[in-house]
Amino acid sequence: MRNVLTIAGKELRSYFVSPMAYVILAFYLGICGLVFALSVSAPQAEADMAGMFHTMVFIALIITPVITMGLLSQEQATGSMELLMTNPVRDAEVVMGKYLGAMGLFVIVLIGTLEFPIMMSRYGEPDWNAILAGYIGVLLAGMAFMAIGLLASSITASQIAAAVIGYVILLFLWLIGWLAYAAGEQVGNVAQHVSILENFQDFAMGIIDSRPIIFFLSLTFFALFVAVRTIENRRTI
Repeated sequence: MRNVLTIAGKELRSYFVSPMAYVILAFYLGICGLVFALSVSAPQAEADMAGMFHTMVFIALIITPVITMGLLSQEQATGSMELLMTNPVRDAEVVMGKYLGAMGLFVIVLIGTLEFPIMMSRYGEPDWNAILAGYIGVLLAGMAFMAIGLLASSITASQIAAAVIGYVILLFLWLIGWLAYAAGEQVGNVAQHVSILENFQDFAMGIIDSRPIIFFLSLTFFALFVAVRTIENRRTI
């Protein structure tokens, strides 16, 4: 556990010694702030964050490959992966440390958005249980996004290629739910069950259900497992 936390701390600090963390924070909070301002200024606006949570999870999808593209690909490109592997640290510890470092930045971004429900509470009476459910959904989706982005970064030594692979996988899982409306019933049911958007809907509406929780956690663990196996295979080559 000490190795994991050491790698995670190093990764998190690296975001803030470069412009990346500040650009990510400004972009995420700026877009979400604009959507929030437009939503509360609309006629007959309600103290409801369902639309806001959809925006938050979609922007999280956009920023994830940018955050994760260099986690492992940069190590491979610079040759520092070999040096890291010579230390008494396991492949799973490297992957988990990198993952927790990226998640640390994402959690900081989410904390910055707490100003929106606080501001909303000054002018209305928001449903705090629904807001909690929405934040749980965004956090779970972010965990899955980061794991997929890390997996993409483990596949290639090119950061650009890692970002492209991450976007392709995430957008596929986001858009596949549309097949439910275009394909047959059997294919549509499968598409709904593996769609990120469809699984997030309940959280946005303030509903906490076990099925989407299991989906996001399973997706996270699967992506991390494959990333570990990818690193292990590279070590044996």
